[in-house]
Amino acid sequence: MKINIRYPLNIRLIIGMSILTLLCILNIIATSDRSNKLLYLAFSIVYLLIITAAVTRRLLKPKLLQLDNKVLIIKNYQLEASEISQINIERNGVIGIKPKRNRIVPIGLCFKFSNTNKEINTLIEWARNNNIEVNHKTFFKWI
Repeated sequence: MKINIRYPLNIRLIIGMSILTLLCILNIIATSDRSNKLLYLAFSIVYLLIITAAVTRRLLKPKLLQLDNKVLIIKNYQLEASEISQINIERNGVIGIKPKRNRIVPIGLCFKFSNTNKEINTLIEWARNNNIEVNHKTFFKWI
């Protein structure tokens, strides 16, 4: 079964980076030391790049999630059911697939369905058929 997925928009990351950018801009205005102004400007640019990357990633065209009998494929990344330790589902519909070799869910295995209820139920059913633990909780994501 093939399902369209999107990368989730990490609102907490965007808000945090926006606050840090605002603080750096305020420091640029308030500081008279030229070397500190350049440092704050550099940090502001980095924060803005992170915000841009997060929004751009969300706006990219949808990817395909393919659920086969014992295999899960996201884009070109293939995971055997035996390699998956658990599937986490957050309250807002963000799903994270945690491989057994990772302690934290890789960001490439975090996604959101376009039609959440039906597709989440399909994923839960696939996980149960393959004896994979499904948790309804928040989880850490990592690059």
